[in-house]
Amino acid sequence: MQGEERMAETITGSKIRKLVEDGKVIENGSINNCGALKYDFTLSDEILKSDFSTPIRFEELSVEERRKALIQPGEVVYVLTKEKVNLPSNMYMSLSANRGMSEYGVLTLGGFAVDPGYSGRLMFGLYNYSSTPFPLMPGSKLIGGVFYLLNEKESNDIDSLERPKSIDEFPPRLVNIISKYSPTGMNSLDESIKVIAKQVEALKDELGKNKDELFSLRHLVQETQEQTNRTSRTVHDLSTNVSELTDSVKELKSEVSSLKDGLKDEIKLRQDMRGDLDKQIELVAKTVDKKLIFLKGALWSLSALVAVLITLLTCWANGWLNFGG
Repeated sequence: MQGEERMAETITGSKIRKLVEDGKVIENGSINNCGALKYDFTLSDEILKSDFSTPIRFEELSVEERRKALIQPGEVVYVLTKEKVNLPSNMYMSLSANRGMSEYGVLTLGGFAVDPGYSGRLMFGLYNYSSTPFPLMPGSKLIGGVFYLLNEKESNDIDSLERPKSIDEFPPRLVNIISKYSPTGMNSLDESIKVIAKQVEALKDELGKNKDELFSLRHLVQETQEQTNRTSRTVHDLSTNVSELTDSVKELKSEVSSLKDGLKDEIKLRQDMRGDLDKQIELVAKTVDKKLIFLKGALWSLSALVAVLITLLTCWANGWLNFGG
């Protein structure tokens, strides 16, 4: 539909054959290896195997040495493809292991996607997980490749990225590893199993000899477990008692706090009552003082009046005063 981006296009049929014929994308290719959907890459005459320590070519081996060009059970051998690929920035390739090799118990190890822009040969590890040796035959089918064309937007995003590293021979680090590699075959595995079986039997004999000690140890473990359980229950009970005591202390604190608040209210009330009593006493004292002053005045006046009357009576009695006239 218009406006939708085109997805990656699979290169099929005659287009695959054209890649081989042009010799640009696929170098050293063969039309016989072109399929409807993929191209079958083949095994070169170069291998990296621990028996030879360094990379070798079949054509350089003697007849006797070529008999060693096998993947022993439990062994990994590294190989290169005869063909070389030169992928443009708008093309990538996905790989699929050869079914025939899988049926013989050989597992293909390596990356199964080749990035756009890669130029070089393909390298894989072949691991034999079967119980029989697998012969390496140069020119035999190794792995299938399906090619895809990217759309314009996808290829533009890739142009800014660094090109993948090319492989044309076995890397020195891998050569060093394989030179020290010791395959673990089925015979070694059988021997290991026998050794383990002997060790198990020896362990059984030793356990039989130490049966009484094991029984005592089991009894000790059981007693220790029971003691641990009792201790655990004691700790649990103690924890419960501590919890209850803590709750009681909290309640006591609450009651003390309430009592303290009540005492404060009582003290304040008494202070207020004492203040009122002092005020009443002061008021009564003032009233009494006023009455005393009044009584003192009245008493003085009465005394003065009595003195005048006594004086008058004395004068009258002595005839000094004559009220009749």
